[in-house]
Amino acid sequence: MSHHLTNHAWEIELRGLQKLVLLALSHLAVQSSGTCHPSVRRLAFMCGVSDSCVRDQLDRLDEQGYVERLADPDGKTVGYRVLVLPPPGDA
Repeated sequence: MSHHLTNHAWEIELRGLQKLVLLALSHLAVQSSGTCHPSVRRLAFMCGVSDSCVRDQLDRLDEQGYVERLADPDGKTVGYRVLVLPPPGDA
């Protein structure tokens, strides 16, 4: 659980559901790596939305560069890396 990543996620301007999914991922992520491995179902439960809604928001967050999908050798998503920290030297 990373309060540090969650605090940074709060500062990003996003629409409601995108921000909610990003906050859930940030909350679950390991601070040092930004990685987490929740299921879509778990994220849906945490956010109070449907599985398909979470998938849509994950797609948008991935396209915008706030989330990177982690895949196994077969290409199946097995986790996420949250990318909410400013680049080094951008403070």
